Amino acid sequence: MLSILFLYLIPGIALVWVSAEKLEKYSVLVSKSFGLSPFFIGSTVIAFGTSAPEMLTTLFAAVENKGGMIIGNVVGSNVTNIALVFGLTLLVLTLRNINFRSNVSNLNLLLLLISTIVVWAILSYRPFYFVSSIILFTLLISTILSWYKSNEEFESEDSIENDNWAIFKLVLSIISLIFAAWLITEGALQILSNFGVGELFIGFTILAIGTSLPEIAASIALALKGRYEAVAGALIGSNIFNGLFVLAIPGLLGREELMMNTWVYDKWIHLLVLLLFISLIFITYLKITKNKVLSRSANISLCVLFFSTYLYSLMLVFE
Repeated sequence: MLSILFLYLIPGIALVWVSAEKLEKYSVLVSKSFGLSPFFIGSTVIAFGTSAPEMLTTLFAAVENKGGMIIGNVVGSNVTNIALVFGLTLLVLTLRNINFRSNVSNLNLLLLLISTIVVWAILSYRPFYFVSSIILFTLLISTILSWYKSNEEFESEDSIENDNWAIFKLVLSIISLIFAAWLITEGALQILSNFGVGELFIGFTILAIGTSLPEIAASIALALKGRYEAVAGALIGSNIFNGLFVLAIPGLLGREELMMNTWVYDKWIHLLVLLLFISLIFITYLKITKNKVLSRSANISLCVLFFSTYLYSLMLVFE
C-alpha cells in the first residue's frame, strides 16, 4: 500500500495540483491574446482547466474498461465540488468575516440544475452509449453558446502580464496533467487489483478527490484573495463540464461495452438524489446571497450541512 501511495497517488495528486494551476493561468493568457471576453474565459477555459483531470482519468479508465470507476469519478467529483470544495471555501470566508455575495445569473443557476437532471436521466438509461453521449455533448455546446452570447460579466483573475512563451507553457502543463492523471488512475487500479476494493468506491473517493484538487486549490486561493464571487462561477462551470463532457467521453469513443457488468443504477440512486439535493441547496444559497448577506451562524450551519452530506456520501459508497 505504501509503495502505491509514494509511487503513484502522492506524486500524481501533487502534479495535478501544480499542473492544473499552470493550465488555468496560461489558458487565460492564451485566450486573452485571441480577444475572448473575461466571462467566456472564466466560464469555459478556467472551468475546462479544473475539469481536465476528470477528463483524462476518465479516458484512461475507459481504456481499462472500468465503467463503474468512470461514473464514480463524475458523480464523486460533482459531489466533492459542492459539498467539500464550496464548504471549505465558505468556511474560510466565514472565519475571515468576509460576507459572501453571489453575482451568478439565474441563467447559470438554471443551467447547473438542468445539467444535473440530464446526467441523472442519462445514468438511469444508457450512460455509455453513443446516442447518450451525443445528447450530453450537444447540451454542453448549447451551454457554451449561451455563455458566449450572455452579457453577464464574469469576475476574472487579475490582469496577467504578457508571456511570449504562454502557448509553450500551456502545452507543457497539459502534458504534465496527462502524466498526473495516468499516475492517479494507475494507483487506483493497483488498489483495485491488490485489495479488492470496488470500482465505484475507488472512483468516488480516490479519483474524485484527487481530480478535484484543482477546484480546491483555485477556490481557496480566490477566497483568500477576497475574490469569492468567482468561486461560484468556477464550480458551476466545472460541474457542468464534468457531467456533460466527461461522462460523454466513453460513448464518444465507442466504449458501449463498459455498460456490461460495471454499472448498476440501483446502487447509485441514493448518491444521485444526494447530488441533486446539495445542488439545489447550492443554487438556493447563491440565489439568496445575490440580495442578502447571511449571518455567520447561518454560514457555519451551511458548512456543517455540506460536510455532513459529504461524509454521508462516503458512507453510502463504502456500504
